[in-house]
Order: sequence, then structure tokens, then C-alpha cells
Amino acid sequence: MLRKMMIFAVLVAALASIGQAASGPRVTVMTRNMDAGSDFGAIFAATDDASFAAGVALTLAQVKASNPPARAAGLADEIKAARPDLVSLQEVSLWRTGGIMQPPAADVLYDQLDLLMAELNKRGLHYAVVAVQTLIDIETPVPTEGIDLRLTDRNAILARNDLPSSQFDVSAAQSQRYQNAFTFGSALLGQFAIPRGWMSADVNVSGRKFRFFATHLESTYPGIPQATDVQLAQTGELLAAMAAAPGAAVLAGDFNSNAEFGPERTGSTQKIITAGYADAWSALHPGDPGYSWPIFTDDPAVPAAVINERIDLVFTKGFGPLWFGRDTAVVSAVMTGQSKPASGIFTSDHAGVVVIIQLP
Repeated sequence: MLRKMMIFAVLVAALASIGQAASGPRVTVMTRNMDAGSDFGAIFAATDDASFAAGVALTLAQVKASNPPARAAGLADEIKAARPDLVSLQEVSLWRTGGIMQPPAADVLYDQLDLLMAELNKRGLHYAVVAVQTLIDIETPVPTEGIDLRLTDRNAILARNDLPSSQFDVSAAQSQRYQNAFTFGSALLGQFAIPRGWMSADVNVSGRKFRFFATHLESTYPGIPQATDVQLAQTGELLAAMAAAPGAAVLAGDFNSNAEFGPERTGSTQKIITAGYADAWSALHPGDPGYSWPIFTDDPAVPAAVINERIDLVFTKGFGPLWFGRDTAVVSAVMTGQSKPASGIFTSDHAGVVVIIQLP
């Protein structure tokens, strides 16, 4: 009898907490990998100078064919439909060209951040860039074109700036590279590290405060377990940084770690859950894998035959009572970008995730 009374008391307390949460404001967050426009497979597969030159030329052609301006417009449409307060962006690529063998190339070919901000402005949407994190910056000649091609990989956080500061305020942006980085090497490319990192910002929604984290963890590569080891080490660094932050937190990004059973289940997402963070998608979609990658493979106009990984994720901690490990403050979790826009080209090879959190 006593045990039943205790269980009943716990249920009443949980329901009361949920009821209190329902009276608070809401915050909407989104994570979106913008896709660089190529997976660079032809470059990494090169075995001699001729195949390398062909691979670079093919990569440039793939980027152009991916139509970054149209894809930026597609993402702006998604943002208009979802109206997120905060957006975590990955692969916000900056492509530049210049004189062959005369680095640094400075002529902008595609700046995905500028393209997106312009498209948001066209739609009357008011967003500000809270933080930009510059990661790898690499340049190579394209002999067939007589130019150099330069890629700068970036992450970014966007936030709405059309609300009164008393209602929504973002401050104290931070950016940090992981100490652990995967080093790629080949006879043609030499040795170079692939930097990754995390960013954060303090958020105040009508007096309710939390810290927003954004990240892009290292990818996995077939037959190269070292990359997975680096990713797990980066996850440890990320958890240490988040543990130092007081209060509630939201973590959003591309984790390159399958939250479901299947390919690329590296264990990184499981480490985050074990650390006390709730997977927002599973909170509302138990049993639905919610696969977010790959939407397409080589051709952005042709859907992938199989989508079998959920690597684009939003985690929460400290908002509502947990119910079987699920955060009851999460009231909505949907995916975007799974359908082809009118442009005929998918916005990205990743789906986006939009999560609404009821603040207590």
C-alpha cells in the first residue's frame, strides 16, 4: 500500500511539474547542415596527378550543379515555415577562386551564409548572425579551369532579432575548436588536420535562461577507425564544456553518430544521453527512427535509395521532468527538407530538425 502511495505521489508531482511548464513561454530551435555541395570523393580517391586534377575539376562541377543559391532559398523557406528562435548551421561553406598557384584565392564564388541571409531578408525575416566558427581553409589548383579553388568550412548560429530584448535575448557567444582533430594524409595531399568545434550562447526568454550549444562532430570513414576515436574524444570535450555551464542547456548539430541502431552508430550520441541529456526526437516519436541522412548521395536532384541514419539531433537538459529518459518540456519535434523544393534540387543531403521546448 505504501509503495502504491509513493508511486501515486511521484506521478502527481510529475504531472504538476508538467502543468507548471505549460504556463511558460516557448522557444523553437533548429539544426541544419547546409551541405558543401560535394563529398570530395573524387579528390580523396585520386592516385596520381592526373586523377587528382580530374577530381578537383569534378568537385567544382558538383558544387556548381548543387546550385547553392537555390538551396539557400529552400532553407529560407524552411525557416519561414518553422520560425525558429535559434538555428545551428553546419557546412556553411565559403567557396572562393583566384589565380592559379597564387593563393590566397579571394574571389567569392558562393558564400552560403551571405546567400541565406539575403534570402531571409527577401522574406521579411529578421535574423542575426550570433557566431561564426571558421574551420578548415584549404586551397588547390584546378588546372583544367586555370584557377585556384578555395574552401572555407564554417559553423554558425543564427538568432531572431525582431523581438524585444525583455522577451528574447542572446548574448555571450563563445567559439572553441576541439583539441582532438582527425588528421588525413595521402601521397598527393600530404598531411592536414580537419578541425571541428563547438559554439555556445546564453539565451534569456522572458526571464528563463539557458545555454545553447551548437556543434559538428568528426565524420566516420570506412576502414579508418581513428576517425571514430577522434569523434568520441571530441564528444568528451563537448560534454566537459557543457558540464561547466550552469542551468539548462540545448545542444543541436550534426553529430555524425547514428542515434539509431545501424551504420555509424559510433557511441557518441549514447555518451551524451548517458551524461543526462534527453534526445528531443525520441521524446515525441518513440519507435520512429526519424532518419535524417542521406537525403541524396551524388546528385542533389535524385533522392537516395536508402536513408538509414539519424545524425542531426537536438538534446535538452534541465527544462522539464524526465519521463523514461524523455524531457517532458519538449512539445514538438519535426523534420524539414525531406521533400524536394520547386527548384528540383534538395536543400541539403541532411534533413533539418525543429524542436519546440516549453520553458517552465
